[in-house]
Amino acid sequence: MAAALTAALAAGTLMTTAAPASARVPPKPSVAQSVLSPAQLAQQLRAAGALRADLMKSGARVAAANSRLERLSAQAGALLSQLSAARKTQAEAEAAAAAQQRRLAELGLQVQAARSALGQLAGDSYVRGGGPLGDMTAILEALTAPSAEQSTNSMATVQYLVNARARLLDRLDVLQTAQTTAAAGATAASSLAGAAAARSVKAKSALDAIIADQRAALAGFEAVEAGQVGRAAHIRGRLLRSEQGSAKTADKQLAKALNGMDYTLLLSQSARCGVDLHRTFPNGRWPAAALCGLYAAPGQSLRRAAALSFNAMSIAYQRQTGSALCVTDSYRSYAEQVSVRRSLPRLAARPGTSEHGYGLAVDLCGGVQSFGTPAYLWMKRHAALYGWFHPGWAEPRGGMPEPWHWEFAR
Repeated sequence: MAAALTAALAAGTLMTTAAPASARVPPKPSVAQSVLSPAQLAQQLRAAGALRADLMKSGARVAAANSRLERLSAQAGALLSQLSAARKTQAEAEAAAAAQQRRLAELGLQVQAARSALGQLAGDSYVRGGGPLGDMTAILEALTAPSAEQSTNSMATVQYLVNARARLLDRLDVLQTAQTTAAAGATAASSLAGAAAARSVKAKSALDAIIADQRAALAGFEAVEAGQVGRAAHIRGRLLRSEQGSAKTADKQLAKALNGMDYTLLLSQSARCGVDLHRTFPNGRWPAAALCGLYAAPGQSLRRAAALSFNAMSIAYQRQTGSALCVTDSYRSYAEQVSVRRSLPRLAARPGTSEHGYGLAVDLCGGVQSFGTPAYLWMKRHAALYGWFHPGWAEPRGGMPEPWHWEFAR
């Protein structure tokens, strides 16, 4: 920030920031209050000049705080990405383990049925004269048959009985082998699910530690900024009430030196959208009742947790910049994913795989769509505090650089 502050002061290219909400509609002062005397004006101009010089000197402290904040933000973003991937792997592993358990249960029923059929054959042997004893009887009848036709019929009966028993034994053998394989698969899948869950816990623990450090760094960074803003508030208030051109010029110079550190406070909105839906839906198939609208972004929505977190982040952004986060895209239905894929085949994900389809991604505008802008840097510094991160593939050196694309950790 120090470099940007110095460059802005030298080039005079930064725009004047919005005044706080409390100063936007001030009571209309009287002429006597508005116009400073020459001596008062000279005093305020000297104070403004001294403060402007001090802001330049304090840039080193701001730069140091900002450097630490950005380093922690990068670590938090990477950990959030890892946590999201770990939880996704965990969900897939748990689903695979559950499928193996269902398969094992189905095989158990089939083995039981095959054993029952063999038991029935055994019962026929000793109770109703069937089975092996019956086969022996049929063979003797075939050998002692008075006619060739009768002998042929008896042999066909014997062959059918032998084949039926052989098929049952083969099926039982196949089912038992499959049962053994499924049991091993279920054990392996459960082990993978447990390992994935452990990685999720580890990633969450590491993330919590970094987030704590990041909050402290952000508090320090904002404390430095707040000190500058507080010292400027009184002087700017006097200058803004003056009708003198030199006073207005001095105020603009101070505004440039502050570089966007004015705050606009707004009340947070509460939402109960999707509060009664405790389930997930297929990609691109989320019903409207399970989605929540995004703050100051008509027509945009995400799943509840992502939306509420995004709204808190957008309000925080508005408090510091005067405007909410600009959103161009959020949740995409499957049909919308197909449409986007047709329009942007090289940029859009395959329909049914996009994080937009899970209600966990946004595409931003308002400056965030360009690397290195103040809006983009704000997101890099603050996003992880709200559970949002910039995926590695979208980074400047990633496979598909997209500064505008941000995702919510599952």
